[in-house]
Amino acid sequence: MREHAELLSSVRDDINEYKASGSMSPRVQLLRERAAIHGSIAHIDDVINQAQTTRAVLGSQRTIFGDVQGKVKLLSDKFPIIRGLLGSIRRRRSRDTLILSAVIAACTLFLIIYWLSK
Repeated sequence: MREHAELLSSVRDDINEYKASGSMSPRVQLLRERAAIHGSIAHIDDVINQAQTTRAVLGSQRTIFGDVQGKVKLLSDKFPIIRGLLGSIRRRRSRDTLILSAVIAACTLFLIIYWLSK
C-alpha cells in the first residue's frame, strides 16, 4: 500500500511538474526525463533482485523438502505402520483435491450458464 501511495504521489508530482514546465528549456526537460528513467531502471533492478532472491530461497526449500521426503520414505520402509499412515494421508489429500476440483468446475459451469443466459 505504501508503494502504491508513493507511486501515485510521484505520478501526481510528475503531472504538476509537466504543467508547470511550459516555460522550461528543452534541455531541463530532457534532464528530468533522464532522471525519471534512471529511477525507473533502479526500481526494476530492485524488483529483479527480489525475484532472484525469492528463486534462490524456493530452490533451497525444494532441496530441504526433498531431503525430508527421502527421510520419511526411509522411515516408512522400516515401519509398516508409518507406511499405512502416509497412505491414508495421501488418499485423503487425493479425495480433497477431487472435491475441490468438482466444486470449482461446478462454479465455473454455473457462471458460464449465467453469463450465456443474460
